[in-house]
Amino acid sequence: MSAATPDVSAILALAEDARARGQALEAVAALRNLSALVPGHPPVQAALARCLFQAGLWNEAWDTYEIRFELLPSAFPRVTRRRPDGGAEPLPIWRGQGQPEAVLVMGEQGLGDTIQFARYLPLLAARGIRVHAVLDPRLHNLLAPLTAGMELRSSTAPGSIAGVRAWLPLLNLPRALGLSPQHYRGRIPYLAAERDRLTRMRARIGGQGFRVGIVWQGNPAAPVDANRSAPLAAFAPIAALPGVRLFALQKGPGEEQEAPFPLDRLGPEMDGGPDWFLDTAAAIEALDLVVAVDTAVLHLAGALGRPTLMLTHGRNADWRWLHAAEVPVWYPTVRLVRCPDGTADWAAAARQAALLVHTRNLPPAAA
Repeated sequence: MSAATPDVSAILALAEDARARGQALEAVAALRNLSALVPGHPPVQAALARCLFQAGLWNEAWDTYEIRFELLPSAFPRVTRRRPDGGAEPLPIWRGQGQPEAVLVMGEQGLGDTIQFARYLPLLAARGIRVHAVLDPRLHNLLAPLTAGMELRSSTAPGSIAGVRAWLPLLNLPRALGLSPQHYRGRIPYLAAERDRLTRMRARIGGQGFRVGIVWQGNPAAPVDANRSAPLAAFAPIAALPGVRLFALQKGPGEEQEAPFPLDRLGPEMDGGPDWFLDTAAAIEALDLVVAVDTAVLHLAGALGRPTLMLTHGRNADWRWLHAAEVPVWYPTVRLVRCPDGTADWAAAARQAALLVHTRNLPPAAA
């Protein structure tokens, strides 16, 4: 560690311990002071953002969270404009000032992030702004109810849009729109399963028992995956409940795990085409409950307004869940079930979830 980059790891560890103990405001104060001493220090800014989110200091948290562009440069969308000399220069991010005629919204990070934050795209259009959205093409059909009247482009190919002078990353929308936390939720549900797929999935799943869809594995390439994925075997306490039938909503990595209990895999045709989550959305609508770790399917269940229990690490949850003891601001039909004592004891979290299922102490579906 050079003299120009002081070692602040010990202070960061103390601040993280304070945050994990529920002393988020104390951690924020310490990290603000540290940030003044080492301005622009990415790990300090990242730790400060987490503490701000947990403390519910949303506006400062959103601003500080832009450190993600330095920590994840490959995930940062780039937008340029042509200079008079014919060269290109970065187009500044629009932060909500003024009323531009058109706004370019660039998707970023994972599929779950897109499902979560796409709900804010119609709010731009409602202000009379023409919306151009560049999103993962696998989600275009799923998000069609939200993007009617917008120009939807693929994030997998470069392109240009004439006349656009304002752009922002997708996760910047709540801040740019000036939303207060009570408006983060918006209308729930904001997505819906296709009727024909839902009819087929209801026939496939049947009406017997209490039907629970489970997801245990996130994308292993994601930096946060070490603290969010559980072994499939951890779901055994839920499978042991009388009358409960488990259905796998897992696709891709994690599917290869063997279940030590009866588990209906629903078949390889699930979301087998270029459009993702259309079959999964129908399955979620046909089930009584979803129990999942922090994945895109969890966001889909929340967007559909379906009763959901989310198993989460007891200490190292993602920033978007830190503020809530049980009910996140994003999804009223989701309940957080944390591993006890700050651990990654997924079996213990599943036992808590099993008790909630057994007593039917579950969130209601959205109206």
